[in-house]
Amino acid sequence: MARGVDASTVDEYLGAMEEPFAGALRIVRDRILELVPDAEQVISYRVPIFKYRGKGLVGLSATAKECSLLLMSPPAAEALAGRLTEGSISGATLHFSAESPLTLETLRTVIEQRTAEVDAQLA
Repeated sequence: MARGVDASTVDEYLGAMEEPFAGALRIVRDRILELVPDAEQVISYRVPIFKYRGKGLVGLSATAKECSLLLMSPPAAEALAGRLTEGSISGATLHFSAESPLTLETLRTVIEQRTAEVDAQLA
């Protein structure tokens, strides 16, 4: 399975994913929207991206082996390293298994880090 999918909406992207990846990404998407209800969902570079205040906040993708939360910020990845109790960070990506979608607690930690970065950029 390729990381990017030809889709014009996030729902189309998720619909093109195979299970169990699609289900895991849907759960993570719903949790992100619970934390950032006003986030804009777009497809960029063939993956779902959530925008906050007009800026990319995080993205989602999957490969044949795992799911990914794209942190879109090397400094955020560095700041989060060692703070998260699930998944593994490589570069600016948080990898997790489809069988264990990221919890609301982990996503809250990530979203707080990223929204603070975006807010600081726009200040």
